[in-house]
Formats: sequence, C-alpha cells, structure tokens
Amino acid sequence: MAKDTRLYETSRYRALVSQENPTEEFYLLLCGVERCLPGYLFRTEGRKGFHLHVITGGKGVLSVEGRETVLHEGQMFMTKPQENTWYRADEKEPWEYCWMTFGGTQAEEYAAMAGFQKGVNYLDCNVDYHRFPPLVRKILDRPGMNTANGFYHTSALLEYLANAIESYTLQNQVGKHVRTDYADTYVEYAVNYIEANFSTAKVSDVARFIGIHRSYLTSIFQKKMGVSPQEYLMKAKMKAAERLLLNSLAPVQEVSQMVGYDNPLTFSKAFKNYYGMSPRAFREAKRTE
Repeated sequence: MAKDTRLYETSRYRALVSQENPTEEFYLLLCGVERCLPGYLFRTEGRKGFHLHVITGGKGVLSVEGRETVLHEGQMFMTKPQENTWYRADEKEPWEYCWMTFGGTQAEEYAAMAGFQKGVNYLDCNVDYHRFPPLVRKILDRPGMNTANGFYHTSALLEYLANAIESYTLQNQVGKHVRTDYADTYVEYAVNYIEANFSTAKVSDVARFIGIHRSYLTSIFQKKMGVSPQEYLMKAKMKAAERLLLNSLAPVQEVSQMVGYDNPLTFSKAFKNYYGMSPRAFREAKRTE
C-alpha cells in the first residue's frame, strides 16, 4: 500500500508528503500545519491535488487567476489543479493554517460537496474550525510507511473533509431557512451553557461546546433571542451579581469574583454601566426600599 512518506518539521511548520494510494478514487497527498512568517508567499504552480486550508489565526491574501481576496481566521480556502494561484500571509497579522491535500478520481466531486465548485475557492467555516488541526496532527504523529497508518491517514482525511461538507451544509440550510429546529437547538444549548458557566465562559467557549463557528452562533442567537451571545452572557453575570448583592452579605470584591471578575473595579464599572449605579449604591438603595 505505502510507497513512500516523508515528514518535514521546523519550529513553524510540520508537513507530511505521502505516496500512499489505498484506492484510486480518493487518497491523501499532503497535509500540514504552519505558522507563517509575515509576508510569506506561496505559489501553487505545478501542484497536484485539491488543497483544503483552514485558517486558524491571522489573515492573508488568496489570488486565483488574478483575483485577490483578503481572508481571515475562521475561513477555508482551496487551491485546485490547473489554476493560477498564490497566497500570501499578512505583514502584521500573518495567518496560521492547517491543510490536507487529496487526489483521486473522486477528488473533484468531493471538493464540490464541500462547496468548492468551479469558481469557488474560499468559504466561511460554519463549524468550529478547531476541529481541523487535530485531524492533521493525527496523521503527522503517525508518519510511518505501513498498512495500518495508511488506513489511519485515510480515516483522518475523510473526517477532515466531512467537517468541511458539514460546514457547507449548514451554510446552505441556514441561508434557505431550513433546519431551523437545529438552530433552535443550538441556541438552547448556548443558553443552558451560559447559565451554568457564566462566571468563566467566553462566547468562543460556547461555540466550541456546541461544535459550531462563533459567527454562526452569533447569527442564530441574535435572531432567536434578540441579543448577541455576549450581551446575554453579560446579562447572566449581572443578574447573578444582583442576586448575590441582595440576598447575601458577601463583600463586593467577593461578589465580583463569584461572577467572573478578578478585578473589582472592572466589575463595578460593568455593573454601573448595566444598572446605572455602583454595586454598593445598588445594594443600599434596594435595602432601603
């Protein structure tokens, strides 16, 4: 099964070049992860296969047949055979990404299933993009040339592509107002997670818990709840602080820590912005009513 496999590693780059072709229909050619240097430019002339990149940080420029597009964290892009393509990391915020490259008689069809039809080279990622790098590392950590590793590589490639297909499916269905029951379920999960974890949660944590991209969560949450996840999280913190101030003798500093603020001054400022008075003034005013 395995003819040859090569692993390349530096402090910023890990990549595997594979010649393992378990089937003629679909197989791995390359995969890797990279933290690019500012302005790093790569030209794809002569490369075989379909290269699916997921941007996990920073930003850069993708050029396809002379058309340049600025891309950023949370997006995917694909370079394809016989296209005049290059991509370059931003000078100030160079991107980080992972990628897998696949070939075979079914490769073009599978790329289209993930949304990368003819003329489409980049898409938003509507699932949590943190799903993708571990799948690449799963392959990089098993570079050996043997039958078992060949199957591990293929399974990781299939899961990588399956996540991309799921992302495209969500994008299509949300755009057509289909599967609103799924959106409602995601929002319900988000609300429950925030209510249970408001003192430590960030919006990115909520999205990662559900398994969707933060921008998608924000969109469906705003539509369903009338406020953003961040606003709802703030409300949960403030309502908890209100209960503690009125129903306990805990000092303001302790209340601050209990609702997730390490700095009491930051908490007091947030509380005043929300209620129009400081925590101490709020407690005194309510107790004299």
